[in-house]
Amino acid sequence: MSDYINFIDHNAIKLAELASDIGDYKCAAYNYNKALNRLRKYQGDQMQPIMMANEMSRKIDEINTKLHTSRDILTFDVWKLTKSSFVKGNQCLKYLYLDKFKKQEKTPISPEKQQIFKQGHAFEELVRKNGFPNGINIKDKVGQFAYFNSYTRYLLDSNRQQTLYEATIIEKEVLVMCDILVKNENNDIHIYEIKLNTECNEAIIADLSVQYAICKNRFQSDLKSFNLILRSEDDSEKWKIINLTHELEKQMDTVMERITTYKDILLKDEPSIPMGQHCYKPYECEFVKYCTNKC
Repeated sequence: MSDYINFIDHNAIKLAELASDIGDYKCAAYNYNKALNRLRKYQGDQMQPIMMANEMSRKIDEINTKLHTSRDILTFDVWKLTKSSFVKGNQCLKYLYLDKFKKQEKTPISPEKQQIFKQGHAFEELVRKNGFPNGINIKDKVGQFAYFNSYTRYLLDSNRQQTLYEATIIEKEVLVMCDILVKNENNDIHIYEIKLNTECNEAIIADLSVQYAICKNRFQSDLKSFNLILRSEDDSEKWKIINLTHELEKQMDTVMERITTYKDILLKDEPSIPMGQHCYKPYECEFVKYCTNKC
């Protein structure tokens, strides 16, 4: 491996290229300079990093001539909760807290669970490819998590018809990502969440409820449907779509109350909650070993 690899800030370069393409020259200049400063720390004798540095310097000079026309598009956004942390809070407030502040105490994911995740990703890709093709993958396009929300907003504001993968929404300081978001010619928004399951259950409803609430806060009446895609029981390459809009709408008030509660929990000390059945339902907590050792 070349000795300069660790001096290349691929994420900064990727974001700079995207920012330049869409006219956010301030963001482009900032990230090119960030990448260039890191690359200049290389003290070896390889020519490739020198050539890369020269090319970045050229791009920075070119971008500097366009700064007066720069558009403020990509912003570094922050959040306090995610869909994942919200679901953990539903299960146990201590789980929510530990996942935020003591991630190092997590039990590593087992090979069996990793295989399930792999199967889930494969099914997700199958649905996107065959049912909702040619979408823009926000995660792949942007690279840096904190900019996903602003790029999603830019795409939805600047184009009429869109199919987005990993569309990212932040409202009420909560971040959610949508497996598939479709915006049609009438500006109607339809969202699809993909699960490897063959049947809907309470855990899935709880999972989707916070996504729906945050998306409804963003899109208001433009959000026309929120759908669940499940694997067909008789064919792993087929699926069924269930419209859960009305059911999830009923959860809105409860979700918003819990968001306030969970954000408040993260401002306090570690909750003192005894172990019980909630440690294993609906999912086994990743901190069972930590809590067991503290008992």
